[in-house]
Amino acid sequence: MSKKTINIIYIFLTLMACSCILVFFFTWNSVSTVENQLSGALLDHFHVDVCEINKHKVYLSGWAFIPTQDHSITRVYAEIQNGDLLPLASNSVLREDISKVFGGGNKYWYAGFQASKKLIYKETFTNKIFIVTQDENNKSYVAQYVCK
Repeated sequence: MSKKTINIIYIFLTLMACSCILVFFFTWNSVSTVENQLSGALLDHFHVDVCEINKHKVYLSGWAFIPTQDHSITRVYAEIQNGDLLPLASNSVLREDISKVFGGGNKYWYAGFQASKKLIYKETFTNKIFIVTQDENNKSYVAQYVCK
């Protein structure tokens, strides 16, 4: 194989690697919004421990649960100026303290959540956060929180 062919292959593979990184980055950090059509029962059992919104990121942590459910799924959205919602990447967090306070043994251990979004473009937020928790039957419970 000639040196020129090896150089072309090297450049091609380098460009492919960079392209893959960019695709993964923009897929994970998508700035696509959803229309604000949240509906459901009122979520009474929730608390926000930390809420930070600045021009580079949105970060939220706290807990939310439905008393009649052993496990629920929590999603978090931040409202932008035009009323649309920006979905935040959220995950469950172990919170033994919630089970101790509300009883139920280990029933609410995973009631905690963390949600964040690194911003590529500057979005104008209203500081309203929507916490949506779904039970095992996909019934939604919604709470609104205003970051200060």
